[in-house]
Amino acid sequence: MAVEPNAIEYDIRVLAKQFALPPAAAHTLLWREIHQLEQAARIRDFIPLLALKHVMEHLREQPTFDLFYGLA
Repeated sequence: MAVEPNAIEYDIRVLAKQFALPPAAAHTLLWREIHQLEQAARIRDFIPLLALKHVMEHLREQPTFDLFYGLA
């Protein structure tokens, strides 16, 4: 998903005005938050794959692992 530069510039001005911040500080805060959310989204994409890997490892190590979860 692309971020529209004009929208971001507007948002920076709004943040700066509403919270009495220097525009550079508003810019830094907004881009830092965008970056953190993008990283979280990328990680979330891999959670099902990691869960599958962990279950497979547990089943290999303990064939009765499914008994623990009441699946047998």
